[in-house]
Amino acid sequence: MTALIPYFQIPILEWGPVVLDSWTALVLFGFVIGLEITRARAIRLGLEVKDIVDGAVVTVAMGFFIGHVVHVVAYNPQQLSDDGIMAILRVWAGFSSTGGFIGAVMGSVLFYRFIRKRDYWIHADTIMFGFPFAWVFGRLGCFSAHDHIGRTSDFWLAVQFPGGSRHDLGLYEALWTVGIAGLFYFWRNKPVKPGFFLALFSATYAPIRFGMDFLRNEDMSGADVRWFGLTPAQYGMVILGIVGVVLLKKTWVAESAEE
Repeated sequence: MTALIPYFQIPILEWGPVVLDSWTALVLFGFVIGLEITRARAIRLGLEVKDIVDGAVVTVAMGFFIGHVVHVVAYNPQQLSDDGIMAILRVWAGFSSTGGFIGAVMGSVLFYRFIRKRDYWIHADTIMFGFPFAWVFGRLGCFSAHDHIGRTSDFWLAVQFPGGSRHDLGLYEALWTVGIAGLFYFWRNKPVKPGFFLALFSATYAPIRFGMDFLRNEDMSGADVRWFGLTPAQYGMVILGIVGVVLLKKTWVAESAEE
């Protein structure tokens, strides 16, 4: 089997001090798409749109910040010894998706439990409903920048890099997330309990991400650190998967009991 996807580089656009790359553009586009889908669901559920939009902004902002902290502490601890606190403060310089999930949970709890006290589960679940639609574009951004180059492979979806064909995990995850978004769309009008979409994403995303990390390269500079043979993300996915299955069982049983 021969890899079919040619290697490509998308130019970075510069207008004086303003710089726009493909990853940033797709992430921003995904955020807008996800926010609009979330806003529409809030209206349908009769929630206050301002509470959802403000909560989503805080959730995403905390996700990016903690995602960067995990990128430094778990994946690149040498940056702390080299640059000190500046390694943490340069929030644009690297991002861990697993850390982003942790930060998003922290941000949603902070907003809905302390800043603006609201029913946590219905608001957090409404924000989650729009997330996979946004995440597709975020991971396409990773693919466009080739941020997650994997092992050598002749798989038909591998990319023909100059040094040989390799897995490009940003593409794989984007494709899988399209499937998750399809599940969300299918369940959009079902009378599910709050927390269902949080559970559904966790239960369907974590196992695949855990497996995909075995495809990450170990022979290139900047390869992900391993702890006892696993990446930091894989340990996070074990926890996320367990939480997802337990929560899915509770929301599913509760929904069935009410029918």
